[in-house]
Amino acid sequence: MEVTREALQRRYASVRAALEADGLDAALVCGSEYTGFEGAVTYLSGFLIVHRYAYVLLPSEGEPSIVFPSEARYVGEHGTSLIEDQVFAERPGD
Repeated sequence: MEVTREALQRRYASVRAALEADGLDAALVCGSEYTGFEGAVTYLSGFLIVHRYAYVLLPSEGEPSIVFPSEARYVGEHGTSLIEDQVFAERPGD
């Protein structure tokens, strides 16, 4: 599934409308290849997880970030993400 920047902008607008309606500051989307739940991360970033997990942080305002676990050497082709801010965190949940 190829994701375009235009599609992402439409998706971000929908998520941000839901955030505003619920009075929230951000959405954290989690995906794991182990359980087959990588689709939400792909939907909001274009990145396909092939090993381990990844997160997309979408604030109500500003640019999103994609977070990868630094302990895993390979989780997929990082360059496939259309999100520019790519974070490699020692412990992503902290």
